[in-house]
Amino acid sequence: MAGVVLRDWKAELRDILPDFFDSPDGGPARPACVPECGQGWAGVVDRCCVRIAAALQFGESFRFESIRVSQGALRISWGGRLSAASEAAVRAAIDLAEARSLCVCETCGARGRLYRADGVLSTRCADHAEGVPAMRPEMEGVHLTQVTVRGRLRVVVAARYVFESDAFVRIDEDDVPSSQRA
Repeated sequence: MAGVVLRDWKAELRDILPDFFDSPDGGPARPACVPECGQGWAGVVDRCCVRIAAALQFGESFRFESIRVSQGALRISWGGRLSAASEAAVRAAIDLAEARSLCVCETCGARGRLYRADGVLSTRCADHAEGVPAMRPEMEGVHLTQVTVRGRLRVVVAARYVFESDAFVRIDEDDVPSSQRA
């Protein structure tokens, strides 16, 4: 397609939200955070950024330390100065992004699942998949998440990620197969 210029989604995010990706003014010089993941997860990272921006209150700061792939899923590290409520909302946004990455092909952005090929995990659609599915169907979408209770107290709960609603639904112990219980 002559005349069409595709802009790099990573550069575009950094242009829109420089405080999220670049060194803070006056702070120690740190390299800019550049998402280290495929084009297919651009929407996942973008949605996470929108949620984080909405969570921040006046005077609060947020910065991504890293956005990378580990074990076939998106992994996000961050820092900042946030109130307890904003921190809880940021943690929830990141948990949702990491869970959604396990349902979206990192290559193209279509609906996907976790595959294992030669010991390497990756989230792919059927067209880009290599290897075999890495999880039994009943365990897909199950995540351990941290829920903030009473300020900064964090409790780990089992939840199932629901792609269609982009939300977690808490799992009761009776819903977890006995072979997966501690």
